Amino acid sequence: MRKVDNWKDLCEKLSELFGIEVDLNGVLFLVGMRERGLTFQRFSKEEKLNLINLGSCTLYQEMGMVSSYGKDEDGWPLFHQNSMAPVIPEELKLKTLQDCAIRYFQKVFQG
Repeated sequence: MRKVDNWKDLCEKLSELFGIEVDLNGVLFLVGMRERGLTFQRFSKEEKLNLINLGSCTLYQEMGMVSSYGKDEDGWPLFHQNSMAPVIPEELKLKTLQDCAIRYFQKVFQG
């Protein structure tokens, strides 16, 4: 299995695995699906946005920026921003999420 060391490699590998073009939102969507234990199916626009948000929170949790504090009545994880979390300038948010996604999937592909 090809090692994933950078953003381009990650997008190519996920595109090959799932047969779809993968960009940042696609990666966040896949993280969200994985965290919820879901498989590919039809999702409403709201469900897709919720899965993308879950993917973002999951990756930010890897950095210690947010913490999970339970689940809502539908079983969705709840997060809150950590008080000592670093403030990431807008221009670095994309790169930060990409780096977190690379680390996240490196762990997934190892297991």
